[in-house]
Amino acid sequence: MKKVFLMFTALFLLTLLINSCTSSKSPSQDKSPNHNNAVNETINENLPSIAGVCLDDAAEIVDMILGDDYEQTFSEIEGHFGEPYYIRNYNDGLSILIGQNSGKVLEIELTSTNYETWQGDKIGDTADKVLSKYREKYTEPETIHSDGKLEGWFDIGNGIILIFDFNKDDNMIVNKDITPDSKVELIKLTKMQYLD
Repeated sequence: MKKVFLMFTALFLLTLLINSCTSSKSPSQDKSPNHNNAVNETINENLPSIAGVCLDDAAEIVDMILGDDYEQTFSEIEGHFGEPYYIRNYNDGLSILIGQNSGKVLEIELTSTNYETWQGDKIGDTADKVLSKYREKYTEPETIHSDGKLEGWFDIGNGIILIFDFNKDDNMIVNKDITPDSKVELIKLTKMQYLD
């Protein structure tokens, strides 16, 4: 019986590592006391992530990457997510929504320079830098509310949207009046189905 339990545990951990998209960890993550060396192996550097966490990663994978130093609140209101969710606020400018039923990452939001995207983008980067870089690879979706594109929003594929917000204090993720030297204040990784 003990052998069966050990085999099941090993298989479970292996499955978690294979399903993880762990990539592009910032240097500060590698110094974390909670960092698991097995997670440090890059499984797929090309999957969209922030702080090494991808959408749909299991909560256990997030724990392996970021540890358990966060404050958590709960929202019973399903909203666009289709399930109640937990909001994990890490004290270093990172917020991750995890579905109560699915146990998976629904959305990631970054407001500090402590982490970066899988492409190496950070808070404080200029609009000129990030917009030209992403416009070469991805399209900016059309807005349904007026004519034109959602500047700073990028369709990464498979329904995933990466948003660079250049004015987080206006509480809108739709950008207006971007100049080349506007600085990124918030980065959000989400799915188009969760947005209006």
